[in-house]
Amino acid sequence: MVSRDANSYLTETEHAVRLLFAGIEYYEGLLHGLTPPSQAGSGDEVALYMEAAEKYFGYSFSEATLCGSILQVAYMGVLLFSANANISDHCRTLVGPIASDHKVIHFCVGRLIHGIPIGLLIYAGRNQFNHWADKTFDYPTTQVFRALGKAYHESPFFDLAYELSYPNRTIKANHLVLNELRWKAYEDYLGDMTALIGPR
Repeated sequence: MVSRDANSYLTETEHAVRLLFAGIEYYEGLLHGLTPPSQAGSGDEVALYMEAAEKYFGYSFSEATLCGSILQVAYMGVLLFSANANISDHCRTLVGPIASDHKVIHFCVGRLIHGIPIGLLIYAGRNQFNHWADKTFDYPTTQVFRALGKAYHESPFFDLAYELSYPNRTIKANHLVLNELRWKAYEDYLGDMTALIGPR
């Protein structure tokens, strides 16, 4: 059953999204409070961190899957309830020459991150999550990931995070949710979703 309005949608999906964030919090907590090897004062601290890091990275696909599921819920909320009908200047180069009734127009909304409206980050992240094994993506999805790559082109630690086929095809949702949208908890998500689709 499709929710009647944005408020109903947010209410009806809240429990599921909170559980997804609880899972992410567990994974992110694996390294919390541990001293990175570069700052360690003993071999025991290094060993403790490396053991936790191995566990954390072993769960990276699971964490990305939870983040992708959050993007899916956000995507459907924006698709169903965004009232946007205009392509802003920030969106124009990212969405290309699309028809006036194309669904991506609903996503040309929200605060800007690296000049990209967060609605488009949700759109592109959800598409990449749902089709991560595909060899190609639609124009807006490809352009959003190119723009993210350019934003980090001078970062030796993050410059390849948004390459869609490097080192192989993997889910990018965790990077988008945690590093770009900065949704660390349900309240972060709800704040943005309320701004995108209406008051709760």
